[in-house]
Amino acid sequence: MTEALSNFINDAGWLAPIYYVLSFVLTALLPFIPTPLVGALGGAAFGVVPAILYGIIGLALGAFVALNLSRRIGRPLILRLVSPKAWAEWEALVGIRSLFLWGVIFFVLNVDFAVVAAGLSTLPLRQLWLTAMIARLPWLVASAWFGELVFVSDTVMLMALVGLVAGIVVFQKLRPRFRHWLVRWAPPLEAPDPTEPTEAPEARERR
Repeated sequence: MTEALSNFINDAGWLAPIYYVLSFVLTALLPFIPTPLVGALGGAAFGVVPAILYGIIGLALGAFVALNLSRRIGRPLILRLVSPKAWAEWEALVGIRSLFLWGVIFFVLNVDFAVVAAGLSTLPLRQLWLTAMIARLPWLVASAWFGELVFVSDTVMLMALVGLVAGIVVFQKLRPRFRHWLVRWAPPLEAPDPTEPTEAPEARERR
């Protein structure tokens, strides 16, 4: 696999960094692709520093696209990305009005769907975007470093993937507890009053 990755980068030439950046935009809209994997592949392909610099651009574009599409399209977009059952586990978090708590969610869960869900909150998009960038940057640095360190041979990579799978299993076991803890901080979502005019998303963002 490492040889195949090297061949792909060599064949792509100057387009390789562009593909890498666009991969972050893709992961922002396809929640089943883990962003740390993209960062690790970037670290193996470009080295730590270039992977981080290109990755910052990719994270910025991905978060911008995810937040804006979520804010303007809303739940129809969400339900195209995940099942109604999966969204039900996240919907209670939309009422969170604390940037600090959203930063904790972005950092601890480190999943792109959290950014999409945040777009449905009432917080300004610029502040959510900056919070997502700050909270997810350490993961980008760690994954790029991990990729350069581990993706040196197929044997080392296989051992690392086994450890990664074990970590994911543990994370999946702990995630519901963390989410339930966050829900206690989220105010209940209020049903819209049909007698009041609906506020445009742009006006809500300017608050």
